[in-house]
Amino acid sequence: MVVNQLGLRHAISQAVALNAPAGTIVLYIAGTASLITSTFVTHQEGAYAIPLILLLSLIIYALMSYSMYAFSRRLSSAGGYYTFVSRGLGTSAGFVTALSYITYEILSFTGFGILGFLGFGYAILPTLGISIPDPDFIWMPIAIIFIGLVSLLIYLGIKPSLRFVTYTMFIEVSFLIATSLALIMMHPARVSATPFTPSPMGNDPFAIFAMMIYAIGAFVGIGGSIPIAEETQKPKRNVPLAIVATIAILGVTIILASYAQVITWGIQNISTFGVGNNAYPLLNIYGADFGIASKVIFWVLIVIVLNSFFTATVSLGTNATRVLFSMSREGALPSFLSEINRNNGTPTMSMITLAIISTAIVIGVGAGFEFIAKMSPLNALLSSSIFLLILESPITYIVHILTNTSLYSYMKKHARMGPMNTIKYLIIPSASTATLLAAIVASIYFNLFYVDAVFASFALIAIIIVSTVVMRFKFKEKLEYLGDFSL
Repeated sequence: MVVNQLGLRHAISQAVALNAPAGTIVLYIAGTASLITSTFVTHQEGAYAIPLILLLSLIIYALMSYSMYAFSRRLSSAGGYYTFVSRGLGTSAGFVTALSYITYEILSFTGFGILGFLGFGYAILPTLGISIPDPDFIWMPIAIIFIGLVSLLIYLGIKPSLRFVTYTMFIEVSFLIATSLALIMMHPARVSATPFTPSPMGNDPFAIFAMMIYAIGAFVGIGGSIPIAEETQKPKRNVPLAIVATIAILGVTIILASYAQVITWGIQNISTFGVGNNAYPLLNIYGADFGIASKVIFWVLIVIVLNSFFTATVSLGTNATRVLFSMSREGALPSFLSEINRNNGTPTMSMITLAIISTAIVIGVGAGFEFIAKMSPLNALLSSSIFLLILESPITYIVHILTNTSLYSYMKKHARMGPMNTIKYLIIPSASTATLLAAIVASIYFNLFYVDAVFASFALIAIIIVSTVVMRFKFKEKLEYLGDFSL
């Protein structure tokens, strides 16, 4: 990898792109609405509270981000989270974090990036009058081509890929904010604070917590600049700044867009939001609510959403390859994964490994839903995407819980601790951890239809823990230098 080749704007673009604002707005807002309507039948107006659910999710993620922010001011490593945890809680906890982060990245790479792209394509093409040839199978070669294009851009080097991402992210965010403000101004009589209150959800805090286990995923890109710290100029300044800037950009863009959507749809019709023929309500709105400009704005949105999934997949792949490289460099994974292309600094073998694993997951899970569960290709792709996104959530929480927990231990060893420091390094991270645990408990308590994915996630976490125990007792020497490297 090449040090000092990226600036602050690249770090921000990497994090924002990883979150895919347009893809998130299309997928997560509609997905949250569908989950609310199908799960809480007594709260048929519940989708009107999506802005509140997203705002609370952002607050929780901002609390989680404090640990990232504090660590990134002191440590700069491609290992990212696992370097933080290894320094605070030891290499065993660091190895759990490393495996959890890689698992989360791969599930997000496949579930959000690839399957999100495919599901959106399958949903939108027929509405545009474009027939899909051999729809039962054509998504498989398209998935392989998509992964190949993403891998090619990653292979060309992080600076060329982030140059492309930076320009497209600016266009994407500007378009979403401008059109959301336009929708709000076009419906002044519907503007109210109701979407930011729990009343549409029947003032039920447990139901809101249950929805947050899905909605928190709308902000997972906030820490996206951490694994590229070694390649960023002045990383102990620019990476923390990128975290703060990403919170602001994503918060404004996603929450503003959700508010514009629900008030445009109207509370009287909200039970149809994200359901049936309105599975992607944003497309319905942009295709009809801008008058004579609707057709142009609609097509611009389509292009932006498709590119959003693409750039998110590139950013996710970039981060995953950096962490695989770092673990290999420090001896915890086979040495071939740390092989670097001398021309552009790309961890080539890590990239190839990621592509192979991701192809197997996408085709295996997608085919399972289509041919074993007997779903239509569209429903199979959408269900596969949601399943993998729910599957990743508790694993993501493990990464953040361990990072939160390790912050106090690390600071106790390396900084003077006063009353204010205890609040910053113990109380705030603990509040974030408690909320994450409450979201998981709520999802199980309500026996939500995606609860099987939560239980499957627990099984993966158990495998990660068992793997760590084996590593600790059979190959202890391989953990000796885990998390040791930092600029």
